Amino acid sequence: MKTRLILSLVLAAWISSGQNLSDKLRALRPSDVSAGEAAVLDNLERRARESLAAIPRARTREQADAARAGLRQKLEWSLGFRRLPWPPKLAARTVGVVRRDGYRIEKIIYETLPGVRVPAHMYIPDNLKAPAPAILFYNGHWWADSKTRTDFQAFHINMARLGFVVLTFDAFGQGERGISRRDHRRTEALLAGVSQQGFAVYETQCALEYLLSRNEVDPKRIGMSGASGGGYNTWMTAALDERIAVAVPAVGTSEFYEQIHVCRPLDWYHASEHCHFVPGLLRYANNQELIAMIAPRPLMIVAAHKDQSFPVEGVREVYRYGQELYGSYGVPGKIGYSEDATTSHGYQQKKREAAYGWFLRWLMNKGDGSPFAEPPTETAPWDSEELRCFPVGKNDPAGPGFVEAAKRLVRGLPPAYSAGAVQEALGPLPPLPTQQPRIEKSPLQRLKIPSETGIVVPAFLLRPEGHERGVLVAAHDGGKEELAGDPLVQAALAGGWAVCGADPRGIGELAISKGGWAAAVSLLLGENFVWRQAFDLANVLAYLNASQDFAGKPAGLYGRGHGAALSVTLALAQPQGSRVKWYALRDGFTSFRQFIERPASLRESYKLISDEKKRDETYDREIPYQDFAFDVLRHFDLPQVLAAAKAKGLVVNPIDGDWNRMPIEEAKKLLPRGVRTVSSETPDEEIRRFLSGL
Repeated sequence: MKTRLILSLVLAAWISSGQNLSDKLRALRPSDVSAGEAAVLDNLERRARESLAAIPRARTREQADAARAGLRQKLEWSLGFRRLPWPPKLAARTVGVVRRDGYRIEKIIYETLPGVRVPAHMYIPDNLKAPAPAILFYNGHWWADSKTRTDFQAFHINMARLGFVVLTFDAFGQGERGISRRDHRRTEALLAGVSQQGFAVYETQCALEYLLSRNEVDPKRIGMSGASGGGYNTWMTAALDERIAVAVPAVGTSEFYEQIHVCRPLDWYHASEHCHFVPGLLRYANNQELIAMIAPRPLMIVAAHKDQSFPVEGVREVYRYGQELYGSYGVPGKIGYSEDATTSHGYQQKKREAAYGWFLRWLMNKGDGSPFAEPPTETAPWDSEELRCFPVGKNDPAGPGFVEAAKRLVRGLPPAYSAGAVQEALGPLPPLPTQQPRIEKSPLQRLKIPSETGIVVPAFLLRPEGHERGVLVAAHDGGKEELAGDPLVQAALAGGWAVCGADPRGIGELAISKGGWAAAVSLLLGENFVWRQAFDLANVLAYLNASQDFAGKPAGLYGRGHGAALSVTLALAQPQGSRVKWYALRDGFTSFRQFIERPASLRESYKLISDEKKRDETYDREIPYQDFAFDVLRHFDLPQVLAAAKAKGLVVNPIDGDWNRMPIEEAKKLLPRGVRTVSSETPDEEIRRFLSGL
């Protein structure tokens, strides 16, 4: 043992002579690593395309009818809105009436969740003699004006003058609920199995319940429309709910692969709004499947000729499919398409006129469904005080109520740990590639380890002289070169362990600048990006184990930083994790619950923004989107993975959800018994003591 220690120290001194180890490791890098990022993103995009191509498509009435119930069940699971309280206790009340020529606007407030108040406007025609057809309008992501946006007011006014009742309300994060981009990405609820679009559909269901409670409304003649996010919600709600008799989604979606492709260079707008990121959707539905769920009810698709997010050729492709399917039902006239070549994204006049004509045809039996010309229309200023439901200056955010609902859902979770729980929650994995290791005897070498198709994990291998006890596979959030001065790596090397520093996808040489897009596409595929990082690390273990030098020898895993520590934890749950004899985690989270139990950060996240131009600002230090896993706490939590691992564990300086280092006693309450825990500015001695006991 003493001889090996001396040799290892000599080796470390040799590496450091003239140039430190960090510089030597960086010298192993290629000069251009952009191909690494492209490979990671290409892999995701290819798998999204292949997943969509594999969906069995209904081509006939019989096939669509047979598929509908199963598709709806899957979509309901992906949205998670059925997990929220039902029926809602709306406690609706009218807080004012604005009278106009030919109609009135009732100002209404109701609750969707405890403490979550929704301001709404109901446009009601004068002199109704019988229950009238009604339109449920969902506002897309327009911030300060929302339900009072000029284009939307024009639609509501003219529909009321045509004899329709219209209900419109402020979606979360906008209008009188306050400008909050953060309320459009309440990632905390993902842990409980509720997606952001799940909140949108849930609140739409609540609005529909209120609409149907009104005597002025004919429950058999309900239409729905909206633009952008409102168009997408119209697609979703109409696909799920037969009470929507007629649907007119505007600029809300396109063929899904086209959307994914065009949004990649944009980082999907930095994934700042999550309504389109429906977990697992790409496994069973493209936009065409939403049509199959709606058919044969009347459907008008409204598109813009030039729309950055929703390529028009993709929309045309969806419509062509709809023509074929509606033809098989014998009702080709019940699907329509309107393409506005004069304006882009929005709900401008030509788009509104297409909706007027369609609703008149199918809810009033007037006209042939062609566009109905809009007369000159006078609207109120969007910020008019008389249109407010809440008192002036008293905007009411949805965030606190949404998070509290998520907390209620995870109480008592997770259940007892079971085999396969991790993969069931985080998604299936590809097979490990057949490995043909190329490992040299040199003390420092570069490795390029094939992982799943198109991805090669870059790594270095640092070998001590003499007998090697085993190998440590290590990852660092800052990239593998940052491991050079790490005390655990140095102690492992001195103790006779070879060290393989690796960059799983998203880290180091495989770092990506489109992390929002990558996390979103991963979620759409029904998987977790960090789970694939863990696969890369497990693959490195398999590669080394396949070599003559390390076959049968013990292995360790080490992750430093919140991302690397999480990927190492999840790697322990993969098949290759069974050969890990010890692991160490530093500066990482210890539980998924910490993502929702963050008192300081969440309190900051509820703040509203007064200036719409600053809507992209965030106040809290968020947990990275890629770290979240959908419905994970119904399956497992991180301490269960550590408890199930047949390996000795060391956790150094764990952090809480507010990114603070946890007190040692608090950390021990979360971690399983037997895991050594250190919380110290200088944990070097504890690290050496742990390694010496292996």
